[in-house]
Amino acid sequence: MKNPDIEDDIELSIIGSLMLDPRHAADEMADFSISEDMFQTEAARLIFGAARALAAEKKPVDPITVRDRLRSSKTDGRGISAYIMDAIDRTPTAAHTAYYAQLLRQRHAARRLRAILRDADHSLDDQPADMVQASLIRALEKNDADPIRDGITFKEATDRAVDTFKRIASGDPGIMTGMPFLDSAGGIQPGEMIVISGKAGSCKTTLAKQILSHVCGASGIPSALLTFEMTEEQIAAQTLTDQSGTSYRKFMAGAADKADWDALFVAKAKAEKWPLFITGKARTPSRLSAYVRKVVRAGARLIVLDYLQACQPDPNMLKANIEQQVTYASNTIRDLAVTLGVSFIVVSTESREGDLRYSDAIRYDAWKWFRMIQPEENNEDNPVYHLEVRKLRFGILPRSVRPLYRVGQRLLTDAEWAEHCARRRR
Repeated sequence: MKNPDIEDDIELSIIGSLMLDPRHAADEMADFSISEDMFQTEAARLIFGAARALAAEKKPVDPITVRDRLRSSKTDGRGISAYIMDAIDRTPTAAHTAYYAQLLRQRHAARRLRAILRDADHSLDDQPADMVQASLIRALEKNDADPIRDGITFKEATDRAVDTFKRIASGDPGIMTGMPFLDSAGGIQPGEMIVISGKAGSCKTTLAKQILSHVCGASGIPSALLTFEMTEEQIAAQTLTDQSGTSYRKFMAGAADKADWDALFVAKAKAEKWPLFITGKARTPSRLSAYVRKVVRAGARLIVLDYLQACQPDPNMLKANIEQQVTYASNTIRDLAVTLGVSFIVVSTESREGDLRYSDAIRYDAWKWFRMIQPEENNEDNPVYHLEVRKLRFGILPRSVRPLYRVGQRLLTDAEWAEHCARRRR
């Protein structure tokens, strides 16, 4: 069922965003190719067209310039003014423009498809079914304005593959994680979705954040963290205490001394320069998609999501079961990785049996799957965890697990743990 109120709200939000922050709104809409014909309301079409024309002429875009541009047209000036004011009043922020644009494009595509299907349905009354089917197929093909726009020739694909091999051979591999055993095969490549799973307390999030810290801190590669478990402030607090070698609990208890504070501010001076975006608000697949597109435009090459099963459903998935919801979220992330050429590290919870929780689609979507295990021999003197490789898209799975040792908020390899123990004995 169509809801005209929702259609109106979407169009008002687009116009309101343009009036509140035209440059940001235009950037946010760029991925969705928004055009005047996507709007059902005449006032919205006219205002959008005027705003786009002004922007193309490098002139200011605001309520006054838009009204002035439309003054010469056969429009009700007061009606345009009232629509603009209503749009501004009903748009809370321009920050969600990409989400509004995505909804507008989806609604427009649905209307266009319904029109094609209605015409085919009416034609069945007086035309043979095979003729209607042939006409419908032609109409659907025309509905895709450029069916090969998003594709390339196989020659172009082979050229890109060879360029990748040459880049790696020249000493410029993918994103390095700081973990030698993970980096030995060229690091993380564009378009990969890497799943790190584990039960509660298995250090799966610790591993993901350690990789993120290395990518941003040591390599200076723009990245983003989407978290559903903690606030941005809590993430920053844990990162600062980890980087400074101080105690999060000590600071939260108000027991930090001068040395702790000095170390913390030294770490802050370094960490605040990291090219890292953080959000705890992109909680649905649609919002997540819009946010990822935004940070990728800003240069992000690695996206870390903590954690997949906490993703909330979009309104159209509210009636779906939990398996379908998680599958949809996983598919969304996989598609973003492939279409945007950005790498994902996705933290996933497990069932009691050690399977990926709720949806096996995560395993199919993953390029690599690393499983974190807390073994029985784990204790204060031997804080060992096991990393098991469950999937490599290319390559042979190792038969044995790899031990990692947790010290504070870091996981140490065998060699690092031996060095740490030697320092403690000295």
